[in-house]
Amino acid sequence: MRNQQCLFSRTFKVVSILLVFWAWVGADPAGASAPDPHRPQKAQGAASLDQILDRLTESAFDHDGLEHSNLAIDQLVQKSNKLIRKAARQRIKEFNSKNPDSPLSHVLGHAISTLTDCNSYLLKLKDLQRDLIAVQASADGSKVDGHETCNDLNLEFKAIGTDLGNLKLSIKELPLPQKAIADVILWDTGSRVNAVLLRIRQRTLQVGAALNLGSELNLETR
Repeated sequence: MRNQQCLFSRTFKVVSILLVFWAWVGADPAGASAPDPHRPQKAQGAASLDQILDRLTESAFDHDGLEHSNLAIDQLVQKSNKLIRKAARQRIKEFNSKNPDSPLSHVLGHAISTLTDCNSYLLKLKDLQRDLIAVQASADGSKVDGHETCNDLNLEFKAIGTDLGNLKLSIKELPLPQKAIADVILWDTGSRVNAVLLRIRQRTLQVGAALNLGSELNLETR
């Protein structure tokens, strides 16, 4: 009985970590229902992940809009870092167990890599948006040199695609009960993940075009 409880606990934890996708996707299981307009504003809490993602990708391209988009990036990265720390703590437990090279440890490692590269991409996009703010504020119309930032964005976007592929492969190695649950999560979120990646990609291309750097952005989709 105790072994079954331990297995359930480990399964629940790996499912929680696999929700790394929510940091990008903007789906908020705990707050998915519509807010009650009659509740006090303070009680409704912070913005949902959907709202943060919308602000990131749909803000205007003037100074205020770009600042709001960059604030949304900071909020997403903060949420993502919390998940990274959670995954890292669980992975340490796996390393200290009888099977440090377990399939679960591989999944956690790939989840951490995915989130880390997502954060790097978002922060580079923030840099690009800062470049656009600087260009707009320049009286002489001089251009910011964003070539290196574009190159980094290309590399990070490709890395995310590789990370997601590795994560799927590591999930296939999980014990059957855990794999079944993980597969359901991936099935439910896969199309939404792709949609969000396309939204982030489109935002990046729009900022690059505003900087006359669109031709240097080669954000290959899988």
